[in-house]
Amino acid sequence: MERMPTSTYRIDFSNGISEETLLSLMMLYQPLIGKDATVLYLTLIAEGKTQKGFEKHQRLLVLADLDINALDKACTKLEEYMLMRTYVKTTELCDQYIYVLNSPIHTKDFLKSNVFMNRYERTVGKDETSTTMTHLNANNASLRGYKEITKAVKFLPEDLLDRHIEFDALQPRYQFAMDDQTINFDYEKFIATTSTLVFPAELRTQENLSLIGKLATIYGLSVDKMRILVNRCINLQTMTFDGAKLKIYASRAESDVKPGSDPYSLPPVSFLQAKQGGAKVTQLEKSILEHLAIDMHFSNEVINVMIEHILKISQNRLNRNFVDMVAAEWARDGVTTKQQALQQRKKTIRQTPQVNHSVKIGMPEYIRQQEEGTLPEGTVASAELLERLQKLQKGEE
Repeated sequence: MERMPTSTYRIDFSNGISEETLLSLMMLYQPLIGKDATVLYLTLIAEGKTQKGFEKHQRLLVLADLDINALDKACTKLEEYMLMRTYVKTTELCDQYIYVLNSPIHTKDFLKSNVFMNRYERTVGKDETSTTMTHLNANNASLRGYKEITKAVKFLPEDLLDRHIEFDALQPRYQFAMDDQTINFDYEKFIATTSTLVFPAELRTQENLSLIGKLATIYGLSVDKMRILVNRCINLQTMTFDGAKLKIYASRAESDVKPGSDPYSLPPVSFLQAKQGGAKVTQLEKSILEHLAIDMHFSNEVINVMIEHILKISQNRLNRNFVDMVAAEWARDGVTTKQQALQQRKKTIRQTPQVNHSVKIGMPEYIRQQEEGTLPEGTVASAELLERLQKLQKGEE
């Protein structure tokens, strides 16, 4: 049955439209249903709020700027994606339509749907799908420190009817460090307070966000300061992020962390500076600390215990090769916590051989013979040589 401009319609929609509904419609449904269906859906919602009775379809054609064929196609799309149900009754005068509108499903439910997400990725491509998911998951709550207690549910076979559908779930590209115990950085605040003009969503990759969190942890930098530094490292024209430049900016920034009751919880740079009597940490030493945190994945507490141990046994100096040797040993032994690091330090100290600094200098045979008076004639040591040997024997020279 074809719609005619003179046929009438009435709208039934009691749910209204919310911000979440609009977000789901425009970001997820619109690429699938097309602009005509999207405009028609929004127009029907607006009409439904004030409509008193049946109206002619001619009104819809004018408001939505559609012809009758485009209107039919748009209605079909809305029905296909369960945004609208259509009822019709034929009368002597004309056909009467009732459009019952359904709200778009929640964004989280849409992202979990294999059918919808397969179609979405085929329509917009994998890159844009990933970007959309990054936007929609920007305000997810951190699960760090929480234990999941969800009860398992046994599904009936009919619940798995779509299991044959192939779909690779795309994960939000920045949801990675919430469970990384070596990073002490408020990602929730950083994402929520940093606009996409400052830090574009396309650049919020796992690698970039991991580096941001690690550097903030090493140098004790706040979310506000990191936002400023990150923005300096972004080129909007080429849409690139310079991680090497961020390392330089972070190493030059002043720490925002105040000393607490546990010195081992300090950022490694602040801890090392305190151990060196307030002397400025060199760039080489900072690069060593970055290596321990970023490449070796040690926490601040483990790094600080290790640094304290190395300074104690190496004359208060950090030698890169020696640090790498100790770090490799601790990594092989699975040291991940402060308590494990303290135990590892004790074990290392016990295994370190004690050096005997009291060296006995033996006297030459002819000196002994001279002291005993049995030295043959013509072989007399000078008094000066004898005095020096005696001092060496006593450790005075």
